[in-house]
Order: sequence, then C-alpha cells, then structure tokens
Amino acid sequence: MKLQKNTLVLIAVALSMTGLVAFFEMQVSPKEEAAKEEKQKIFAFNSDRIQFFTVKTPEKILTFERVYATKGGKSSWEMKLPVQAHASQASVDFLLDRLATGKSDRTINITAAQLPEFGLDQPQATVTVKLDNQETHRLVLGKTDFSGRFLYAQANPPEAPPQNSAQNLPVLLVPYDFKNAVQRPLSEWKKAEEPKTEKPQKPSPTPSPENK
Repeated sequence: MKLQKNTLVLIAVALSMTGLVAFFEMQVSPKEEAAKEEKQKIFAFNSDRIQFFTVKTPEKILTFERVYATKGGKSSWEMKLPVQAHASQASVDFLLDRLATGKSDRTINITAAQLPEFGLDQPQATVTVKLDNQETHRLVLGKTDFSGRFLYAQANPPEAPPQNSAQNLPVLLVPYDFKNAVQRPLSEWKKAEEPKTEKPQKPSPTPSPENK
C-alpha cells in the first residue's frame, strides 16, 4: 500500500510538471519570442507614417516629401532636391518598406575609435525620416561585412561624435539590399515619363471639282 501511495505521489508530481511546461510553452514562450522579434526590428514605425525623408550619400543629397491630392486622400511622393520632380513610387516604397520592416541580424558593440573600421565615420549613406508626429529617425550605413550579406549600420546614433573614443556604441548588421535601396542613379528616383502619343492628323479636305 505504501508503494502505491508513493507511486501516486510521483504520478501527481509528473502531471504537475507537465502542466507547468505546457503553460510555459503556451504563455511565456510566445511572449519571449515576440520580444525577441521586436528587438531584431531596426525601427518601430509603419512606412505610411513617414512624411518626409532624406538620402545623403558622398555624391548627393536627395529629399522627398509626401503630398496628398486631397486631405486624408491618396498620397504620392515628390522629390524636392536636387531637382523638383514626381518621385518613382516603386523606388520610394522599396526603401521605406525596408526601413519599416527591416530587421538586424545581430548587434555588436564597438568603441567610438573603431567607427572608421566599420565605415561609419564616413558612411556610404545616411537616411533620415520624419514621421507624422514630427519624430525623426536616422539610419547610417557603413561598410559591407566580411560575409558580403550584411551592412554595418547605426540606428539613431548621436548627432555629434562621442567625446570619449572608448565609449561603447551598438552597431547593427542589416540586410545588404539596403545598399540597393539607397545607391540609385537620380533617374531611378524620378517617376518615369509617360510616352507622348501623337494625335492623328486630320486628312486635308479633297477639293471639289467646283473649287478647281
């Protein structure tokens, strides 16, 4: 009888542990996974909140502004610098979608003195966006990593260089297609002009015999 009681106690303990594991997997693990996913995101805003953005490279500075045909209606993008022109919706969407949904593969800590090693002292591109609540965010893109699959980047770094060269700074590894999103010729940022269709010329009236 004593053995049976001990066996029942062990079974009860085992069932309790199984229940706790199931509860952890159902309740805790999804929360941890969600938190992990959120940490991997570069920024926490949606692309439709971006109202203005700038792409700065060593060669040029481009600025774009969202415009609305009617208040609360459908929007489009206008290039303001270096020339005023209708912007290519596909090129703009490609960049803004990556800013809003892009994730960092991992984060490493470097010192301010190491910024040149990662190409972040003189970046290949800096993207600055302004949201509908006037918040601004910056993504600084540096060199390609050794694998060729990622770029070193900083999200919202301090405007001024750190005074302490030994200060730790977080550096992200972001997908390489960010380079494709910003390194475009000016013509690809402009909306393609629709081909002009020539109006058919009306045939000249044939003179009647009376008019000859």
